[in-house]
Amino acid sequence: MPAAFLPDVIVYVCRNSLPGSDRAGPRRWRQAGLDVVLRELPCSGKTDPQYMLHALQSGTQGLCVVTCPPGTCRLAQGNYRAKVRVRTVQRLLEEIGMDPARAALIHATADDSPAEYMDRIRDAIDRIAAAGPNPITLITGTG
Repeated sequence: MPAAFLPDVIVYVCRNSLPGSDRAGPRRWRQAGLDVVLRELPCSGKTDPQYMLHALQSGTQGLCVVTCPPGTCRLAQGNYRAKVRVRTVQRLLEEIGMDPARAALIHATADDSPAEYMDRIRDAIDRIAAAGPNPITLITGTG
């Protein structure tokens, strides 16, 4: 069975922070020379370090988790959980000698304009792109 395609960057987006009626626009686009896929979650707190690390191990160049701003999560502490989990991934990446910028956390609200929202995501993707190729993919040839 062929392996599932992984984009160069995965953006996990909290459904409650998606702006306006267009719901953050396209779900896939090219940015900074990377293939980007948005994956909508019921809450950013549903992200799991194991799956984030697996994505990086499988060839993704980086990932971004979009949460509601602190104190505004509709599900009590989902954004706090996401923050802790992204920081855990960043710490683990640093421990193995990888750039922790490959895992980004950004805050956005449904009140943001789609342009502001996407600008925040693009800034995170630019930081991921600046980290260069994922060293795991250079070793394993998975990227």
